[in-house]
Amino acid sequence: MKKNLENVYEAQIKALQQEIAALQGQQDTNEREIAMNLAGGRMQDALLIMTGHQEKEMGKSQRDVTAHLKTEIMEMEEDLIRQTKINGIVLVNCCVKTVEKGNKKMVQQHRLTGHCSFLDFQVEFELTDVQEDTTLVRTITDLNIVMDSTEFKDFSNFVSGVEDKRDLLLFFRTLRRFSDRCEDRRRTFQHFQEKYPCVVSLPGGCRAEVMQIKSPKLAGCALMIYWSIEVTNEGDITPKIDLLTKMPEQVLEMDSRKVIEKAPDSFQSLLRILGAEASIDTVIQSVAV
Repeated sequence: MKKNLENVYEAQIKALQQEIAALQGQQDTNEREIAMNLAGGRMQDALLIMTGHQEKEMGKSQRDVTAHLKTEIMEMEEDLIRQTKINGIVLVNCCVKTVEKGNKKMVQQHRLTGHCSFLDFQVEFELTDVQEDTTLVRTITDLNIVMDSTEFKDFSNFVSGVEDKRDLLLFFRTLRRFSDRCEDRRRTFQHFQEKYPCVVSLPGGCRAEVMQIKSPKLAGCALMIYWSIEVTNEGDITPKIDLLTKMPEQVLEMDSRKVIEKAPDSFQSLLRILGAEASIDTVIQSVAV
């Protein structure tokens, strides 16, 4: 009889241990699935909502802990603002979910949403931590990047290569530099459109690759600045600016000195000497006069 009771107690204890382990695992998963909104002030506001109405009921030690947490959150937000100013990347949402956890291995799924200048992105990756003796080995075992970058063929190809190599650092480093070059182009195009509104037009908008220059006196005559931004699989970025001509056949026949035909090569020589903005300005003035 005594032995039977011991067996019953042991079975109940084992069942309780399993239930506790399952609850602890569920708690850990729930904690890691919490999405953190990283917009300025949101974390602090959330803490105030959770704790503000309870401060009157708190003891001194609880109020001290709350004050310390508020200070830490303010410092984190200030650090986030500094990092955003340095690297230009704004994280809007971050979500972490633990999908596997053992004594020597843990697998987490991460999802980051944000933008760099006008380029929005969503990055999803799986991070695997494996404990090997005294060394923790951390690797990205899966990477998926979602971007509305179909208009940028080279950058789309680069993103595909990054996903294959699972090189998250290369993606963020290149994204910032690519965004900066796009911003240089936008700023230049917009400047000339405002400076020469009767001559310069932007058919695809100021963020597109083409700027059109039309002579107000010569109907059908047009020049186009084609400004592309090439990205290699290694993340090297090279702006490429070309001059394209669109002239009526009659005008080409009258050009005995082949000035129009030589214009693209002459423009490349100007670029090497004067730089992008001064060279484009020279072309516009030659058409506008």
